[in-house]
Amino acid sequence: RAAFNKNSEDLTPQDWLTLINSVADEVADGTKNIIITHGTDTMAYSAAAIALCFRDLPVKVVLTGSCFPIDHPNSDVTVNLLGAIATVSEPQIPNGIYVSFVNQAGETQVIDALDIKPMCFDELSFKASFGQYFGSFKSDTDSFEAHPLARQTLPLSMKINFSDINPAKLWANSQRIVQLNCYPGMNAVQMCAGLTAGSCVMINLYHSGTGPSLAGENSLLEAVTSRTDLIFLLSALPSPYITKPYTATLSLMRAGAKVYQDLQPHVLYLLLVLGLSAGIDLDKLLTQLKVHQLALPTH
Repeated sequence: RAAFNKNSEDLTPQDWLTLINSVADEVADGTKNIIITHGTDTMAYSAAAIALCFRDLPVKVVLTGSCFPIDHPNSDVTVNLLGAIATVSEPQIPNGIYVSFVNQAGETQVIDALDIKPMCFDELSFKASFGQYFGSFKSDTDSFEAHPLARQTLPLSMKINFSDINPAKLWANSQRIVQLNCYPGMNAVQMCAGLTAGSCVMINLYHSGTGPSLAGENSLLEAVTSRTDLIFLLSALPSPYITKPYTATLSLMRAGAKVYQDLQPHVLYLLLVLGLSAGIDLDKLLTQLKVHQLALPTH
């Protein structure tokens, strides 16, 4: 069945709900294994959306796609589809939500949907946060090798009840949350000028969990300090590698920003949009997220 026929770069939160409801219909019909073909640009978003709603159900959902079309000499359509079939069929892989995708070595990597990292501009396969691949198939997809999961990321205990999601609220809540990337010279005050009180400003931090922290007109620190009517959510600090936050991170936290550990920005965004649309109060969402929030040192 086709949930929709749309390029993944054009997907909206409403499309996530369509996909979620399609999975729910299949589960209600008794389907145990589901394969979803999806464009690579926003596959990480859709995979996380499904995982937040269904990861505790007795069903195995696998998303896959391709970087090259079927008529391209380097097409990866067939190998990725075969890898997805192998993933839903493999008894060593328990129920859950996964992405399976072939890597440059010809192995099909199986990644938990909440660990998948969106592709960068020069990549042709998906990677897992902190290298946490669930396992991989060799090129023949006959032999599966499970990987020991050290689970360096914090456990994500939150779950969204998909039946509570209000379609009319999805668009409004997605507009309530904006994402900004850190870059040298960013004019954060101007970027936030048009935002209404109560909006959430997600700042995608540098890889070390830092962002511009020097005082000055239009700086990020000035935006956090002056716009106390906004909620600044910064992610992510990689706690397995950064055991002591940098001064820049602490400066932004002291100004009022919340910094999250090991929680990828797109997963945080989905939690907020879907959670708010399911009727969960923002304060309650932020309280539940405290398990991921970096605490200011007491000394």
